[in-house]
Amino acid sequence: RGGNSTTSSPTPTPLPPVSNPPPAGDSKAPPQGIFNSAGSLNTTNSGSFVSEHINGLPHVSGTLIRLSWSDINPAPAEYDFSVIERELQEAEALGDKVSLAVVDSKEMPQWLLDECTTFNFSFRGDPEVTCLPWDSTYQHYKQALISELGDQFDGHEYLAGIYITYAAMTNGVEMHWRVDEQSFTDAGYTFSKLSDAYNAVADMYMNYFPTTPVIMEVHTVFNSPALAQTAYDYCFDTIGERCGVAIWWCASRMTTDPREMEYAVFPVAQQAANNSFAICQTIASFTDEPERFAEGISSEQAFRNEMEFFVAAGFKNFELWTSDIQNDTLMDILNAEYLANIEN
Repeated sequence: RGGNSTTSSPTPTPLPPVSNPPPAGDSKAPPQGIFNSAGSLNTTNSGSFVSEHINGLPHVSGTLIRLSWSDINPAPAEYDFSVIERELQEAEALGDKVSLAVVDSKEMPQWLLDECTTFNFSFRGDPEVTCLPWDSTYQHYKQALISELGDQFDGHEYLAGIYITYAAMTNGVEMHWRVDEQSFTDAGYTFSKLSDAYNAVADMYMNYFPTTPVIMEVHTVFNSPALAQTAYDYCFDTIGERCGVAIWWCASRMTTDPREMEYAVFPVAQQAANNSFAICQTIASFTDEPERFAEGISSEQAFRNEMEFFVAAGFKNFELWTSDIQNDTLMDILNAEYLANIEN
């Protein structure tokens, strides 16, 4: 199950630590307000996710854009960032911001999988393959990608945040890694090896995006918050307030019920809300699935409960489902009761 071993290329030169992060004045403000969590784009989409009918709405401040690594890096040293450029141009025209996540793991390019030591796993019943996150070939090409992205987009005023993604993420963008721990151990896993691999990738984002807020989505890994805690501590110690945490399972029941899988990792997000910034991406649409927040509850009540809880916890950026952003009743509640708190 550990996959095919191949000869690894030389280990890339370690990056210098960011010993002097730019003074706060030189860094962009963290993402704030209501963002549209619009799903995944690919380079064949002719229409832009950032668009007048959503981003022209006064209560919307930005859009979360997700793209596959394989889509924008079709061959070694060959990049196609045209979709990112288009979205940022649209955002600038509409005065809105963009947070960007380049999906790793099961979305990495085939040419890279052909060169690295791979690991097989399944996601939602489908067989998937990724590089081992500590593999030197993987780290080399990941650094090449992030360096190129940073060169082109760190200076873009309308890029509000960049998500850290790496090879050991079940869906390529969230920290969860729902694989058989024994199989992963057989492939070389130890906690320190995984943590070092994550932090090495975090270094790339922190170095090559010296002014853009860097965001890590946090989940428990093998039922422990240790990876998330270690990663946030390292990131915050390195770049301070520019390091933020997102929870893409955002629902207050997950943070208050010790039986919930992510209960143990919420303190990391709370630390970020207190010390830097934290992002709530709701676990579901209030409009379509209010029962995901609490049994027998209306969309309006679910929305109020969650906004109340997370605004009080210090969260300032909410990545909401498009159906909620277009729900006038919910947005009236937002405008009347919460928006001023979030945007200031």
